[in-house]
Amino acid sequence: MAGMDDPSDLELIQRFADPARGARRAAFTTLFERHRKRAFDLAYRVLGDAGLAADAVQESFLTVYEKGARFEARARFTSWLYRVVLNRCIDLQRRERRHRMLPLATTASRETEAGERDGGVPEPAGDAADGPGARALGAERAAIVRAAIRELSPKLAEVVILRYPEGRSYEEIGEILGVPPGTVKSRLNRAHAALRGILSAELGAATEETSP
Repeated sequence: MAGMDDPSDLELIQRFADPARGARRAAFTTLFERHRKRAFDLAYRVLGDAGLAADAVQESFLTVYEKGARFEARARFTSWLYRVVLNRCIDLQRRERRHRMLPLATTASRETEAGERDGGVPEPAGDAADGPGARALGAERAAIVRAAIRELSPKLAEVVILRYPEGRSYEEIGEILGVPPGTVKSRLNRAHAALRGILSAELGAATEETSP
């Protein structure tokens, strides 16, 4: 986040047109340090793999460096950056799926064993969350939800990820994706319906497997 005396994102991106190579590199480094964590968090929520997320972020910032001089300030820099990150994530997902197709249950199991973050999916509250059995069930369910999101089409998955746990408004998501807020709401409704279909079977199976 830029401070009072720090150049804004727009000022930095405008320096990409500077003929001095050092000025361009300094501006790029500042943008990278300022936004790389949020970009990685977004990529990780889409891909569920730290290595792939790092690749997506690296490729995204390479695109920023190559095309930044042509950036038009009709939207915020972060909206453009997140759009680039999402596109790279979709490309990586397609590339990975061509090499290996993993069933949903297998993906969820591997995520649970790796102890990945819950990505904003709540665990059971109150007494139900006490004890190793309940915690294991909560972790398994969270992993299944993350895997289910990755089973959605890219257009549906990206609105879910930007809405939960990013917490963005329909207007903000629409700016990032380049679509009207009404389209965001429609895609989110379709995503909810698709997730209910996937999760009804998967969560039921997880409950049965962890029951004594």
